[in-house]
Amino acid sequence: MYSIPRKGFPLVIAHRGGAELAPENSWESFETCNDLGFNYVESDAHLTADGKVVLIHDPVLERVSNGFGAVATHTWEELQGVTVNGSKYGPVLLEDVLASFPNMRLNLDAKEEAVWKPMIDVIRRQGATDRVLLASFNSSRLERIRAYAPEIQTSIGQAEAARLFGAVHLGIDRFVSRSNWPLRGIVAAQVPLTAWRVPIVTKRFVYEAHRLGLAVHVWTLNEPGEIVRALEAGADGIISDNPVLAREIIKARGRL
Repeated sequence: MYSIPRKGFPLVIAHRGGAELAPENSWESFETCNDLGFNYVESDAHLTADGKVVLIHDPVLERVSNGFGAVATHTWEELQGVTVNGSKYGPVLLEDVLASFPNMRLNLDAKEEAVWKPMIDVIRRQGATDRVLLASFNSSRLERIRAYAPEIQTSIGQAEAARLFGAVHLGIDRFVSRSNWPLRGIVAAQVPLTAWRVPIVTKRFVYEAHRLGLAVHVWTLNEPGEIVRALEAGADGIISDNPVLAREIIKARGRL
């Protein structure tokens, strides 16, 4: 899915389906991204009580819909009575998005332990293993994902990101000297621009990631200044709730 490094045109990855363009992770958000030509879309996966993979960020329904309680305690049939805030529809199934938008490449965050295996099974049934990248903060979960589905690319988790940061900023190369990440299908470092006011994505960080075979995607950037800083560091992708803004800035800088 990702060339390393990208030549002159950083990716724009629509976070939560482009949450500033349409209700996050709603059917309208995926339609909007498709219509506007944003073919790289980030989303989040949870599992219903009857084993359906739903694209929703929170483990509970309250913030994003008129529903109540944990997603995991509802069947898919019960979720038909729930409406996503600002949308005409309820929560979205992964299988429906994969089937309806064949040109869309999904960056999927396995938000809970129970969802990753059913999620991979859906991806395989839809013949979409070559247009999905799987992510999680949980590095142990990612290891289980890689063992079960070596044919699907992944990003690094928090533990790997800490090792990479240590190699870059502390000069401890042994943290990553035997990583062989690309050989294991690990193709991207998806990291914040800063953490606790400490710069993460710098030119040196990007250089080291590229040396190790990783693309660098920076999240979640919604302010022009942040986007420019990531681009100046050499980021390969911008993850944003407002992909239109990110695309305009990239275009204005002559890199699209």
